[in-house]
Amino acid sequence: MQQFGIIGLSVMGKNLALNVRNSGFSVSGFSIDKKEVDAFAEYQDDKLKPTYSWEEFVNSLEKPRKILIQIMAGNPVDETLHKLLPLLDKGDILLDGGNSNFHDTNRRFHEMEEHGIHFIGMGVSGGEEGALNGPALMPGGDEEAYKEVAPILEAIAAKNDDGHPCVSFIGPEGSGHYVKMVHNGIEYGIMQEFSEVYDILRKVAGKTNDEMSEIFADWNQGLVQAYLSEITSEVLKQEDDLTPDHVIDHILNVASYKGTGNWMLEDGVHLGVPISVIAEAVISRFMSKATTREGKEIKWEGEVPEDLIDNLGKALQLSQAVAYAQGFQQLKMAADAYNWELRYPAIAQSWEAGCIIRSSMLKDIEKAFAEGRQLDNMFQDPYFKDLMEKNLPALRKVLELATKAGIPTPTLSASLNYLESIFNPSLPANLIQGQRDYFGAHTYFRNDRDGVYHTEWYEEK
Repeated sequence: MQQFGIIGLSVMGKNLALNVRNSGFSVSGFSIDKKEVDAFAEYQDDKLKPTYSWEEFVNSLEKPRKILIQIMAGNPVDETLHKLLPLLDKGDILLDGGNSNFHDTNRRFHEMEEHGIHFIGMGVSGGEEGALNGPALMPGGDEEAYKEVAPILEAIAAKNDDGHPCVSFIGPEGSGHYVKMVHNGIEYGIMQEFSEVYDILRKVAGKTNDEMSEIFADWNQGLVQAYLSEITSEVLKQEDDLTPDHVIDHILNVASYKGTGNWMLEDGVHLGVPISVIAEAVISRFMSKATTREGKEIKWEGEVPEDLIDNLGKALQLSQAVAYAQGFQQLKMAADAYNWELRYPAIAQSWEAGCIIRSSMLKDIEKAFAEGRQLDNMFQDPYFKDLMEKNLPALRKVLELATKAGIPTPTLSASLNYLESIFNPSLPANLIQGQRDYFGAHTYFRNDRDGVYHTEWYEEK
């Protein structure tokens, strides 16, 4: 009998199964696509078993069965659960490793609970390579069931620099998929920040692709030590197979998206979270598809400040921190709204390896939330407060120069506006509330006494 089962044997499912096998556990695989099972069968040995029917798959597993569903999110997951239910026993454990919407996971968690089946919604990050060699895993749902599958998940997960597996129990219901959604939103934000810095480097600093590659590689050794720094350097220096140029110069400047960034933005609006960087990053992808491309190319003819590269690195470091901060702010507000107890140090730790947004800064975030510290905003932590104060001048200089050059900087600008606003004791919202009371009698609170007030506004004749 096999210790673990995986449904869905495309790239992610197959590689996760191989990871389970390579980690010393036996695994069965099944897909409704016979070709996928045939391809999986090429790896067959005493620890890896292909199966060709629902019944054969379920019956090949030891009890309580531990089954990972690794298929397209949405209706296919519900159809799979419908197929599995008559074949399962109470106490069996199902994990959904797709990019499911957390609302769906909440519903499925309670539906499976009614049938006596344990359900875990698990975010998986790291792509094809991560699935095979160690992904970041974000499981939420039934904690007792998690303890049953933890030895396998800890074995296959990526390991951080301390050797700790990048997986831990997130929280109840759909919180695992919620954390993965936030992870992806942060990913949108940081990727857009990188693209804006790249734009300034090429259009204002006049750097070549190879020179920019070296700059990002240098930042990866210091200011912005991150997976995205590493791959940005690699992308920029890659030569083209079809032309004498670099590949980057022939990639159409249209950015695609699969929807998880949109989901984070939707729930952020629902909760009232000021995730301005993530919002601008999502809209920037919309903008890349909507632009008419009728304008002239920017040619900077002014002076290039000697400290531009240094300032860009500091601006990127700080704006990356803002993207993380907004993500954790949304997690905090979601935990309060949905009555979830989330473990923020564990979330940061689970992103330290194996995932797209891994960076050295996550260790600082883990420390910021250590020992149960409840921060409304990450920049309340001394480390990040100091980072803000040290790097804000550089960010301002970068944005001033970009504005003069006519280069759009939606996320870098949003980072500055966020930091200038979030700790500001005198935002001009009082005027907005005065206007609302004037035209709609919406009332207002006062800053000098308790109670709710309305003024009979009038105009001088």
